[in-house]
Amino acid sequence: MDETDVETVAYTETIAEPETFAEQARRRAATEREVVEWAVDELASEIAEQEVDLEPLLEYSRRSRESLPDRHRRAYEAMAEEFDGDPDVYEVYVFAYSELCEKLADGEGRSEKHPKGCTNALVAPPKGDSASAAETGADADASAASGGPLVLKNRDIAGRGTRPKSIVEQPPIDDYYGFLTVDTCGTISIFKGVNDQGLVAANTYIESERDDVDPEDQLRNGTVIRMLLEECATVEEARTLLESHPTRQLMGQTLFLADETDAILLEIDPEAEQIAVDDDEVVTRTNHFVLSESTETESSTRRRERALSLLEGEEQIDRDDLWTFAQDHENGPGDDSICRHPEPETDEPHAFGQLTTASTAIFQGGSPEIEVAMGNPCERERTRCSFADEIPTDLRTGQRWLDQQ
Repeated sequence: MDETDVETVAYTETIAEPETFAEQARRRAATEREVVEWAVDELASEIAEQEVDLEPLLEYSRRSRESLPDRHRRAYEAMAEEFDGDPDVYEVYVFAYSELCEKLADGEGRSEKHPKGCTNALVAPPKGDSASAAETGADADASAASGGPLVLKNRDIAGRGTRPKSIVEQPPIDDYYGFLTVDTCGTISIFKGVNDQGLVAANTYIESERDDVDPEDQLRNGTVIRMLLEECATVEEARTLLESHPTRQLMGQTLFLADETDAILLEIDPEAEQIAVDDDEVVTRTNHFVLSESTETESSTRRRERALSLLEGEEQIDRDDLWTFAQDHENGPGDDSICRHPEPETDEPHAFGQLTTASTAIFQGGSPEIEVAMGNPCERERTRCSFADEIPTDLRTGQRWLDQQ
């Protein structure tokens, strides 16, 4: 952590050594209680004002819960018991938020699905580096000193003001690895993170699903990434775990994976039942497939074209370059910029009809830490937090997020 003179909460004080996933979830609920209950109350008011019928969303939520591993379901149930507020709204907040934003958006509706969000980048060390090290007899420590692959994720969501973010840290439990990430308070899904073994996983959503696969049988993207972080130590192990599940039962996504020495991008297409591989040294993705057939929205295409123009041809790309990349406003404000801000006509407190950048995170394969900015990276300072270290209290609770709204 690189901040000073701020209140911090140590890993050992609030996080370490829970005996069960339910106990860990209850601790997390107590930590994030204020911002989660605020968000649920805000959503309840919007739902009542617009007379949104929650029953279809609750039906989808309940069916989706059936697809969860037992440990994740226990975690959700334990958190739900800890929060005050409308339990139905909380359930939709966890399992059907993007669908709810569609209902709450003005006009035709633009949410996490229309147009989709997130811009990611992966930068791997030149492939010749490890071979040269082996030929010259360089030791592993010298090789590691140059650093593992870098992964950046700009997380873009609708209704940003009712989707508070916190630093989420889960210790090892039983035989499962611990992980560190920045994600939505009070939820069980993880869309990027690094585990205590240094495995990094991050995704972008692609609109590609099987109509013949029921929600009960479909592994949600946030479930997949959490499983990878909890169960795998390397990119190779992560690929093996993915391939153990029928691709038709996954959701469409591009999945960035990195460990200390390996990095890869997987395009997971359940409709075509295939996983395509991109192992270039510099890889960028938005929200359409590049190696497979895909529905390409104008926003996704323009953001990826801009991303390529910023990164391709660069001889060496470091963390500062990626932060500059994350802050890029070409084609903005609105849907087409990498750093997304609401268009003036949708600049409302919660902007349900406009995707905006909720957080920026940079991970390095092999290093169990995260460098993060809460909110738009052009406006917020970045903070580096390490697994099992002290972390600013307002980052753990989500209060920093709430104070910025």
